Amino acid sequence: MRGRLILVTGGSGSGKSAFAERTLLSLGEGRPVYLATMDQRDGESLRRIARHREMRQRHGAMAGKSFVTVEQPVDIGGAAVETGDCVLLEDLGNLLSNEIWSPAGAGEKAEETILAGIDAILERAALLVVVTNEIFSDGAEWTGDMDRYVRGLGRLNQALAARAETVVEVVCGIPVYHKGDGR
Repeated sequence: MRGRLILVTGGSGSGKSAFAERTLLSLGEGRPVYLATMDQRDGESLRRIARHREMRQRHGAMAGKSFVTVEQPVDIGGAAVETGDCVLLEDLGNLLSNEIWSPAGAGEKAEETILAGIDAILERAALLVVVTNEIFSDGAEWTGDMDRYVRGLGRLNQALAARAETVVEVVCGIPVYHKGDGR
């Protein structure tokens, strides 16, 4: 089995996560799995996690489904994804950060590890929706570790966009399709 891949991007607060959840629930027939990558390390991350849990419950209830949450801050290829699952990976930026800097992460092999993990999920899942961040249009110049992170996320976004059947950017809650039409 080789699952479908949809890439959803947008800026902070753009509505990309809500869009991705609704898309997965409307297109997917299998078990909806929320692959959570945020490392629970501080008050801000805990608030964001709580907000996303509430949003998942609300969207799932509206669709008559319930997400199964799998916490996987690194090594997504080893996540508990079953054949035919519909997986929402939230989000690529957190995953990259964890793979680069967490002691359990892949370090210098972060990008390779993430792409291999996505391939492993696609071998089992019917659908994979990946949420990523649009952080490249602000014109800022980065140095050091931040430059490494931003360039890595850019390379990952490009690699996934090339593989995806649908690429959509969410702007102010409005989906703008760059590839495919979302059906």
